[in-house]
Amino acid sequence: MLSSKLNKIMIKKNRSIKKIFVCEFITAGGFNHANLPKSLLNEAVMMRDALLIDLALLDYHITITLDSRLTPPENCNHSVLVELQEDVWKIWEAQIQLADAVWIIAPETNGYLKKLTNLVANHNVLALGCGPTAINVFSSKLDTFLICERSGIHVIPTYTFKNLPTLNSKYLAKPDDGAGCDDILCFESATELSKWLIQNNKQKSHVIQPYIDGIPASISCVMHAGNAFVLSCNEQLVTSSQNQLVFNGLVLNAMQTHWAQFDGLAQQVARLLPDLQGYVGIDVIVTNNDVLLVEINPRLTTAFVGLRQATGINVAEIVINTLTKAHLKWPIIARNVVDVHV
Repeated sequence: MLSSKLNKIMIKKNRSIKKIFVCEFITAGGFNHANLPKSLLNEAVMMRDALLIDLALLDYHITITLDSRLTPPENCNHSVLVELQEDVWKIWEAQIQLADAVWIIAPETNGYLKKLTNLVANHNVLALGCGPTAINVFSSKLDTFLICERSGIHVIPTYTFKNLPTLNSKYLAKPDDGAGCDDILCFESATELSKWLIQNNKQKSHVIQPYIDGIPASISCVMHAGNAFVLSCNEQLVTSSQNQLVFNGLVLNAMQTHWAQFDGLAQQVARLLPDLQGYVGIDVIVTNNDVLLVEINPRLTTAFVGLRQATGINVAEIVINTLTKAHLKWPIIARNVVDVHV
């Protein structure tokens, strides 16, 4: 079954790409009807600009759309301004139709990543990332838990309000479709957690996970045809402020002593769905000698900002090659330690 689905994906091989539309949701006008989210804007700009540098080095014609409140970036050929209150989805659709390929950077929140990916697929344009099925599954922390548990992957237990258990630990409440540490809170007891969920009407939107002591980490990789190519093994810099988890950045390859374990987990993840492809980030918790999967990010993550320096290669080129070339050979990479602060 897996091989037949992979054959359908292989149809895209050897496709010629000249024009790429880079759509980073936040900077591209996704909040043109509201205030820009300061907590996420810096990471968004960093990821977009790192990608634009990689693509510019490959001599593609690059178009972006840009929230009119922001400064145009370097390393793109054309910026389409998005004014406040314009229908940004129509603007994005027009740019998608003009492109040979689209690189989406968007949060899973509110289905944004899924909606953009489906829009690209509807116009038969190549999406330089994961396909609709993978995005649909891994945009949900509960669905991620279920598919990983069925596949024998050691994954953090995930519950809903209806089946909230009694745990011998603190409780984490997370938006089921959340990205990063946004709106993740820690509670000492089930009573305290339940009270907060009910008062804030979060019973359906949030899932619950145990708080596990360990090192928060992540795996940056490229996936293709059921295989994973690990790019870096990272330590995440996460702190807590008033019971709210805060992401401060990460250190790429600070966890490279766990490379073999991280690679083994990445290979398991790569086999979960045929259209889990392109750049993928995997969040984990390292406890003693154990590695526990937390979530799978079917899109660029903040680690991408430091990957060129960490690996010594152009990661965007590797991603494009996996989706456009019939024969692929993974390159030799460096394992440099790189700090990325947000």
